[in-house]
Amino acid sequence: MVKVVIIDDENSGRNVIRQYLSLYCDDIEIIGEADSVKSGVELLSKESPDIVFLDIQMQDGTGFNLLEALPQRTFKVIFVTSFDQYALKAIKFSASDYILKPVDPDEFVEAVQNVQAELAKQTPTKDERIDELLTNMNNFTKVGLPTNNGIQFVKVDDIVRCEADGPYTQFFMNNGEKIMVSKNLKIYEELFVDNKFLRVHKSHLINTSYIDKYINGDGGSVIMADGSNVEVSRRKKDELLSMMI
Repeated sequence: MVKVVIIDDENSGRNVIRQYLSLYCDDIEIIGEADSVKSGVELLSKESPDIVFLDIQMQDGTGFNLLEALPQRTFKVIFVTSFDQYALKAIKFSASDYILKPVDPDEFVEAVQNVQAELAKQTPTKDERIDELLTNMNNFTKVGLPTNNGIQFVKVDDIVRCEADGPYTQFFMNNGEKIMVSKNLKIYEELFVDNKFLRVHKSHLINTSYIDKYINGDGGSVIMADGSNVEVSRRKKDELLSMMI
């Protein structure tokens, strides 16, 4: 039986999560609820849940404040957010699970099943993704990449380029390592928009810091530091050249 705690300052928000757990999720036991950061810290200091549904914005602070007040964490977190761009970007960088308000039943079930699968594979330990999230809140220097073996954290500056592979993305690192990630390229195009990355082709997202040479052509192509030759689409040529100057 998976033990769950719900922390949300809105009664309606707690009701929705409670209802969805009852309707769509098996082997779940709700062992407590809280409506603020303060009461959430008190609850989690007494209880040992497997999963915490955690609201981001509450009257007396944020879900991040709550996590920082609990250095000893052995539970998994599913964030609940009303699409605050900054908070959501931080969560995505840490590869943490989240659901958006208003809560969609399918997204809810998927998030719960993902975490249940993680719990089934290992003894619960302190969640490294949350540590990375709290460390990374003000400068997104590392990103959690979901792979078949778990979450691999890498420095964003060490990523040379990303290449689409159907619904997956292949990461090429500056040390020659290749990492296959179970997310599509569009997600990382949006995530790295402020980090000198540019999607120069439908299949290629590059870190412009690693461009060694631009070769003229219709759209042209770039030679990257890892020796790869990456095609540039015609419509991205001017944007790329402006970033290189």
